[in-house]
Amino acid sequence: MYIMIVNPIAGNGQSINLFRRIQKEPLYKKKNCRSFLTEEPGHAERLALQVTKIHHESLEGIIVLGGDGTLHEVVNGIRNYPDTPLGFIPAGSGNDFARGLSLKNRGLKLFRSYVEKPMRSKVFLASYSLNQWQKKGSRTFMNSMGFGLDGVVVGEANQQKYRSWTKRLHITKLTYPLALLRSIAKTEPIHFELFLDGKKTNINKAMMVTITNHPYYGGGMKIAPKAKFNSKSLTILVVKPISKKKLMGMFVSVFFGLHTKMKEVEEWKASSVHISSGQPLPFQVDGQSGTCFDCSIKKAETSTTFYSD
Repeated sequence: MYIMIVNPIAGNGQSINLFRRIQKEPLYKKKNCRSFLTEEPGHAERLALQVTKIHHESLEGIIVLGGDGTLHEVVNGIRNYPDTPLGFIPAGSGNDFARGLSLKNRGLKLFRSYVEKPMRSKVFLASYSLNQWQKKGSRTFMNSMGFGLDGVVVGEANQQKYRSWTKRLHITKLTYPLALLRSIAKTEPIHFELFLDGKKTNINKAMMVTITNHPYYGGGMKIAPKAKFNSKSLTILVVKPISKKKLMGMFVSVFFGLHTKMKEVEEWKASSVHISSGQPLPFQVDGQSGTCFDCSIKKAETSTTFYSD
């Protein structure tokens, strides 16, 4: 049996239209597929937890139809069942995970490949814990986690009013670049302590600190060109204090992966990262925004299975 978890509002309605076509596909019934539609933030995570509990023995895999945020919830919902294979049919505005996984197909063709001739990839994700004094436990992310400007931009992009007008103008693919334009002028450097594999770095001020599992974020920006899912290390990228004009130029070069040659950009590899500050740090994780005072991040020691094509 395959379970489909569908975010019906992803991609400005593209996901629900695609799902209706998938339901009419003969393989949908032949492969005993069942589907659940999400109704609110957090619902996909609860659904994933429930279906793996109930159907774990007969479950061939979970197929997620939506954006990276929906997949983030499902990944966290199956954390107690890491052997559950996942398939992802991208239908969001960013779809960076699909880029990182190098999926060639899309839509109905991708669904067919998952249920008919599934190939499997082992992916090493990462865990993170916010504000350790709160002892809320860790969560998993697939794409990236960023602090400073990264968090401010995503917070801007996630505002309902902002999302509404980008949908009306049919420019949702430009959500992150436009939010970046609105955020740069008001963003100041963050102050922090940064530890990589337990060793303190000599950097304590930056415009942004991004920790990533694969090259892409922000809807196709190549933030870490050499990062790989199957690596046992995370890629850490730090942009030191820089003029607003030069910062804008840097983000143009990010689409081509050329920003890493700038003197204000430093890049490291590490399996664990800890960042802390005396001031609230704006952050984003897989496109969800918030603030924290400290965060510990660690590359997973065991892999998660994803269907690939």
